[in-house]
Amino acid sequence: MKEKKIGIEWHSILRDLVRNAWVILCAAVIGILGTYVVKHIVYHPEYTSSATVIVNSAQGKSNAVASLSQSREIAAIYAEVFIQPTMKEKVCEYLNTDAFDGKINAKVHKGTNIMEISVTAGNPEEAYRELKALLKVYPQITSTLYSNGVVSVLRPAGVPKAPSNNMTSTSVLKTAAVSMAFAAAVIIVFSMLRDTVKSEKDFEDKIDANLLSSIPHERKHLKIGDILKGRKKGILFTESAFTSLKFTENFNKLAAKIEYMKRTRGCKVFALTSVSENEGKSTVASNLALSLAIKGNVVVLLDLDGKKPALYKIFEQKPDDSTELGLWLSDKTDSREFNFRRYKKTNLFLALNTRPHKDYSRWVENGNVKKVFKALKKTADFVIVDTAPISVDGAVTGIAALCDAAALVVRTDCVYAPVINDNILTLKNTGANFAGCILNDVYEEFSLFDQFGTDESGYSRYSGYSRYSKYSHYNRYSRYGRYSRYPQANEGRQADAAKIEDVEIAPEKMPRISMENPDKTKSGGTEEKE
Repeated sequence: MKEKKIGIEWHSILRDLVRNAWVILCAAVIGILGTYVVKHIVYHPEYTSSATVIVNSAQGKSNAVASLSQSREIAAIYAEVFIQPTMKEKVCEYLNTDAFDGKINAKVHKGTNIMEISVTAGNPEEAYRELKALLKVYPQITSTLYSNGVVSVLRPAGVPKAPSNNMTSTSVLKTAAVSMAFAAAVIIVFSMLRDTVKSEKDFEDKIDANLLSSIPHERKHLKIGDILKGRKKGILFTESAFTSLKFTENFNKLAAKIEYMKRTRGCKVFALTSVSENEGKSTVASNLALSLAIKGNVVVLLDLDGKKPALYKIFEQKPDDSTELGLWLSDKTDSREFNFRRYKKTNLFLALNTRPHKDYSRWVENGNVKKVFKALKKTADFVIVDTAPISVDGAVTGIAALCDAAALVVRTDCVYAPVINDNILTLKNTGANFAGCILNDVYEEFSLFDQFGTDESGYSRYSGYSRYSKYSHYNRYSRYGRYSRYPQANEGRQADAAKIEDVEIAPEKMPRISMENPDKTKSGGTEEKE
């Protein structure tokens, strides 16, 4: 495992900003309320009375350029003199007061001899009175510095009508904007520092396991009614006209790796699990089983999630006691009464649960799961097992140990990397043959004009070809996959001819499994369930 690095993953940051939009809005509200509190509790209004004067040299018009230059110098000196404490003392003597309550400010406009003089105080009348006195007493000090300086008033002092530090709607909006920007910056920092797997590069840097495949992010295209009712919808690449070519091809590549593992290691039973919920484990299992079946393999998809089954929702199957896997594994129905659901015209057979089963933890203890695996290995080419997440069900490690191989589905930016590594180690220590991880929901890398970013599939710069996914409905012709007994149609398939013949002769039947003697199977009719 390489050294961990902090990287910027724009999709993760944008998702965090969208998910935490309420935090940003709350920050804006807090900023507005804070401004209101400051205005009515802490805020003290100030009033500014100002006058504009022009400083000239007494040299006259004989040398206009020199006179203007000297006037600028005199104005700069006068601006410093006006703010000196001595000037405040003179004003207090003139007004016969003990202290000067206001604040004097003098500023010369750049490149000119025009000077702006102002006095700021807590009372408008006080600010006006002190400024008038200032304009009266300044010659007592300035005459000793420049006797040839002349100050003329261009705009006389006036009584201020409104506070100079008034909090307007613009200042409130600025405060709200600053609060929102601060909240967004905090979210971005936390998003970057979060130790999760955000991309394939992150997987290589943080996870100590083999990456079997990466599944790109795919939109579900939910209807408005589904969104309002909170319905979840699975994605099957053969059923949606909107699935991208990259999504389909990555499952085909994953299926090819599974077939290679069967040829080289003899692995037929594969368990798919995840660390937590909502990582797409059931969707990955469904599409992997479907991809294997389309290639002509006889595939059985088992739902061994007895706590919260989800496969029946993806395949849109209705409850039926004769096809309820949990009743069979719990010895509540006879194995001869159990029927596999065949998915349309493919070689994919489903053994599903449509409701939770309280005694699901005993399926491994009573040995029924082991018997089912042993029997199905005699009948099917592949058995894909969908289990519960490891974090919610301790029986998962026992199921994984009974399988030929186990893989962990990891959704991007979902579970912390140390937790993933700990669960991988748990699977290995409990006897599971850990094959690797499947990185799910991978977003394309951000690049300018989509020219440079590529992922493991290499398709990102050619993403425009995804429009051809509208032809995905032609996948229904995969029913011709049963002709794969011919070598040129299915090279490398190692299945006995008798089993293929049985499926060919009775394509609507699935060999029944005897729980008493799993080494022998006998055929029995089941109605096709689509």
